[in-house]
Amino acid sequence: MHLTVIIPTWKRIKKLEACLQSLELQTERPDLTIITVREEDQETHGFLNLWRSKSNLKYKIINVSRPGVIWAENAAIKSSLEEQISHIITFMDDDAIAFPDWIKKIKTFFENYPEAAALGGPDIILSEPWSYHDFPVKTVGHITFYGKVIGNHHRMSSGLREVDVLKGVNMSVQRKYLHHLDPKLQGDDPSQGNGVFWELDLCLKIKSQGGRIFFDPELLINHDSHHGHFIQEAVISSTAHNLGYVMMKYLPWHRSIIFLIYSVVIGNSHIRGLLKTFVMCLKEFSYRPCLYFGISLKGLIKGIFLYFFRLSK
Repeated sequence: MHLTVIIPTWKRIKKLEACLQSLELQTERPDLTIITVREEDQETHGFLNLWRSKSNLKYKIINVSRPGVIWAENAAIKSSLEEQISHIITFMDDDAIAFPDWIKKIKTFFENYPEAAALGGPDIILSEPWSYHDFPVKTVGHITFYGKVIGNHHRMSSGLREVDVLKGVNMSVQRKYLHHLDPKLQGDDPSQGNGVFWELDLCLKIKSQGGRIFFDPELLINHDSHHGHFIQEAVISSTAHNLGYVMMKYLPWHRSIIFLIYSVVIGNSHIRGLLKTFVMCLKEFSYRPCLYFGISLKGLIKGIFLYFFRLSK
């Protein structure tokens, strides 16, 4: 079973080196590793040229002219689909470090469950490892009836289970279920959320075609994640925008209405509703959450309008 790993990267050489080293140390190595790099990122290009010359892995480096994870992932997806040899396409971030049996477990799963469309596993956040060990959960990758997305992919859980959504840092998809990512999720500014919820969009697309998605708690990777370079107000707007857009695309009309009412009246960490805002004002003793509520609401409305504009074309 041929497996290709996709890694988008941007000016994070030390993290990328740790990521590639973890692939070198796999008990069963990937058949191909596709790395997408921005054209102007000459430092990373130089590093990859040196690394590839001494590596035992098969690499393909793709130049990307536009900023943002959506364009980077799509360039790699296009390349992997055109080659028509990869059975499994595995998404990995450049700040991820795979456990030695990671690739072997992925291949073994799809050999045992050929009907599965996608597989994911936990990412242990290195900056807060206590969040994995100290807060075990029962629910992972679930979307409630009213549209709340419950991730918990970085929490300890048990038992292989079918889920609604996976996390892109540790996600594998059968080639026949793989689609190009929706470019509307990137927006005009890549600092605005970094294409947030592209995994949700892809997973819901897979499920709409009857594909089954699984989560294996034993399929572990470490994740040296840090998003401090994002602009908070922009991330709040982009998160609400993309979540609203994706949910409108895939939820039935009656659930869409319930989702919108829940989001505006109650809200959660993804969309700042009235109740969520009120609680945060009391906790912080500040009016700042009210500002964030306005930004979030504006982003949600834009996402809804984008969906209807898409339908009208």
